Amino acid sequence: MSAIIVVNALVIIFLLMCSITFSQEKGMTQSDQVNFVPYSNPTFGIRTDYPSDWGRIDLSFLKNNSADIEFYPLDDSSGTKQVKIQVDTIPLDQKMTLQELNNAKIGSIMGEILESNATILADLPAHKIVFSNLGTKTMQVWTIEDNRIYTITYVAEEEDFEEDFQVAERMIQSFEIKE
Repeated sequence: MSAIIVVNALVIIFLLMCSITFSQEKGMTQSDQVNFVPYSNPTFGIRTDYPSDWGRIDLSFLKNNSADIEFYPLDDSSGTKQVKIQVDTIPLDQKMTLQELNNAKIGSIMGEILESNATILADLPAHKIVFSNLGTKTMQVWTIEDNRIYTITYVAEEEDFEEDFQVAERMIQSFEIKE
């Protein structure tokens, strides 16, 4: 009897491992199948890749010292899913370190912080935070270069967050600052 239980347990473990592997491969395949196109903004010296079937709103022309560029899936009926790139210019008389920026941004988070750690953005030291608030989940990555703060934010409803997470990651990984 105990041999049957052990065999059944091994079969269940094997099936679970196969299922996890299939899910991971499926997610990687979905991201690999997305066709990315370049976006660049010479005024702010930034470049990234984004899905060719996503829309884009570039409001960087409205302000002289900052940029707001939103990328969003055209098939998102909720209207909450987006990747947003922001560039904010720090006045020359206000120097700010990455640690000071981390403290300010983390201190302003409304919601539950799920992850907070150091990372790299555009080959620069950066910080990444993931938090949830009022049914949405947000990943935000930021860095400072010269007198500018570069922030990339991915937002989606909590249940949809993983759906385009790899797309957002690829956009973040392709992000470049070219001044």
